[in-house]
Amino acid sequence: MKQLLLLAILPLMISCNGQKKIDVLKLNLNEPIKNVIDFNDNLRIGVETVEYPFCLLIEVKKSEKYSFEGIDLEGQKIIFQINAEKLKTDSISRFGGAHIDLKPIKNENELSNTLQNFNAENKIYGLRIEMKTPGLKSEILKKIELKYGKGTKNPNTDNGLYWNLKKENKYIFFAPDYDRLIILNNTNLSKTCYWDTFNGLLDFGGCDNEKYTQELMKNATKPEDTKNKPIIKIDKNWNLNNLIVGKSTEDDFVQSQTNKNFERMVEIDGSTGNVNEIMYQNEYHDFYFYLSASKKNPENRKENQIMGYAINDFRKVEISFENGLKTGMKFEDVVKLFDKNSIIDYESLKFANYIEIKNGPYKTTLNFDKKMLFSGMFVK
Repeated sequence: MKQLLLLAILPLMISCNGQKKIDVLKLNLNEPIKNVIDFNDNLRIGVETVEYPFCLLIEVKKSEKYSFEGIDLEGQKIIFQINAEKLKTDSISRFGGAHIDLKPIKNENELSNTLQNFNAENKIYGLRIEMKTPGLKSEILKKIELKYGKGTKNPNTDNGLYWNLKKENKYIFFAPDYDRLIILNNTNLSKTCYWDTFNGLLDFGGCDNEKYTQELMKNATKPEDTKNKPIIKIDKNWNLNNLIVGKSTEDDFVQSQTNKNFERMVEIDGSTGNVNEIMYQNEYHDFYFYLSASKKNPENRKENQIMGYAINDFRKVEISFENGLKTGMKFEDVVKLFDKNSIIDYESLKFANYIEIKNGPYKTTLNFDKKMLFSGMFVK
């Protein structure tokens, strides 16, 4: 009887072929990384900001070594989370940003070198399970509810649930809308707040959102300390560095001096496969260009036109204006620079923290910070 009890509490399941499987629900989530992975598996390590931007991830694909309370997880992607101080910053990601940099690891030396590069711990603190099918989601939920009871409804999603397991120092987030089950050791996490892209911001009671966000990005670069700031000149017609909205092409932009540290992104219509829009993003400087895509050939840069741009934080760029605008100007002083007829919904300005200016077929939006000082803009 004692032997059976001992076997029951071990986080292992023996498959028919004798291979030991790790029961992930029984992990404490503070185990050494090398104890929960097998270098013979398809392993990748690095950054994947859509999955979670503020830690290092190890992705395991098509492994036969994991189970969940007796459920075989063969074929499901397993992702382990590792605390990495270097990634608690906004230099590679902002909320909603997308950045993927994962590389294969084949042995302990490659793992050790990567951990050192990211100033990361050598143990896990969480895991994420991909749930591809409705059947798997249903079975996993049954197992969780059998062990921990009904979860709390996640107000940010249609079908999400979560469990705050204080005695076990764990969070469980069931996010079937996004095919994810997330389990975390919360010993070193906030006890009042949680955020990720699949669950949104959750308040466990007394959440100070601003303080929590500051802790997530405690190594973030102050905007005013941003390096290699782009030099931007806006003319009287709201054109940027001689790039004309509605006329200049993607080819013009690519060959211009403005094109530094931008990443090309493509938005695709899921139902047709057509390219809807092209965007060039420089997340570090909060600087973006939006382009229409040629219906005939979206890869022909001479046929894709610039349809707008955004500069979200003037502290990250060096910007000047020909029309008298200056960064940091007061809201009321900016209003005085423009004819009332050129301002959209002029009578509603007393309730607004932005000003919209007529700009031919386009619209120029001037944004203001909490102190109502001119801080950013976009044309689209």
